[in-house]
Amino acid sequence: RCNMATESLPRFNDDNRPGYKSLGNSGLFVSELCLGTMTFGGDEDIWGLIGQLQQEQADELVKIALEAGINFIDTANIYGFGASERIVGQSLKNLGVRREDVVLATKVLGPMGEGPNARGASRGHIMNECKASLARLQTDYIDLYQIHGFDPATPIEETLEALNTLVRQGHVRYVGLSNWAAWQVMKAIGISQARNLCPIISLQAHYTLVGRDLERDIIPMLESENVGLMVWSPLAGGYLSGKYEGPDVSEENRRAKFDFPPVDRERGSDVIKVMREIAGGKQIDGEPVTVAQIALAWLLHQKPVSSIIVGAKRPEQLKANIQAAQIRLSGEELNTLDEVSRIPEEYPGWMMKMMAGYRDSTES
Repeated sequence: RCNMATESLPRFNDDNRPGYKSLGNSGLFVSELCLGTMTFGGDEDIWGLIGQLQQEQADELVKIALEAGINFIDTANIYGFGASERIVGQSLKNLGVRREDVVLATKVLGPMGEGPNARGASRGHIMNECKASLARLQTDYIDLYQIHGFDPATPIEETLEALNTLVRQGHVRYVGLSNWAAWQVMKAIGISQARNLCPIISLQAHYTLVGRDLERDIIPMLESENVGLMVWSPLAGGYLSGKYEGPDVSEENRRAKFDFPPVDRERGSDVIKVMREIAGGKQIDGEPVTVAQIALAWLLHQKPVSSIIVGAKRPEQLKANIQAAQIRLSGEELNTLDEVSRIPEEYPGWMMKMMAGYRDSTES
């Protein structure tokens, strides 16, 4: 096993380490925090704007995550055009991690070569890219294989049949989706059930205090069908660090070059203000709590959330993110955050709420 030294690692016990949840309707248990690896392997391209961590730096972050009790690592073939997967696979080798002790998730959809068949969710692209991902990750199987987005050019049936083939072959153990609309996920679930294909256990989607759009349709659907929710970019591309609002605003950050995901800054400034007030009254191990930690803690208090994907460029960032699992928000604090960040109701939401009132008198 690797004896790499990392200074001041957070020490966790059963009271303050991240917990574990089953992912959707499955027996797969994942830590409530998941190590995101989009910062691994970027070059002078779009991925380089997010992160350019190489092997030694990545090894340190993986080590910190594993020692903190995180058993879940998420990557994608498109991150660094394969570099992230290669680095993740090598990190597990370098650190002497037993394969069965970590849950590896990766994704497929984006272009990995020239030509129309080197992208999408077709049977051919899925089968080819799964094989390539296995090689880069240096493993015989992928725990969670996810379709990275919806492919309008490929029938959903073809995509699901390909995923089912990979599960039957033993190359993939569970399947999930990412960035699909509620009706698309529901259609896929119906097809899977009708054809007796492997079930969809998770959806990876964006969900934050300044991006609660999922609550309109997607979260009710996930709860109805018992599908797990993995949250990407829980700090809204760094916006919820608070450094974009207030007296100490810095433009030397990722959002200055890559303003994603989109945020309503007018509404967001009010949310940040409330988060600062709540953070001001809390400490972790004698240190002041940050706005970013409040953002993560809020997500950990949301019942539909199975796991939050946290990425980092520096060890201290990752340690701070992990510590957010220790924060407990009171009912009053949660209500205050809910009030300031709540999305306006749209039709048919407001009508459904009104019509549901007809049942109030009949429920005990």
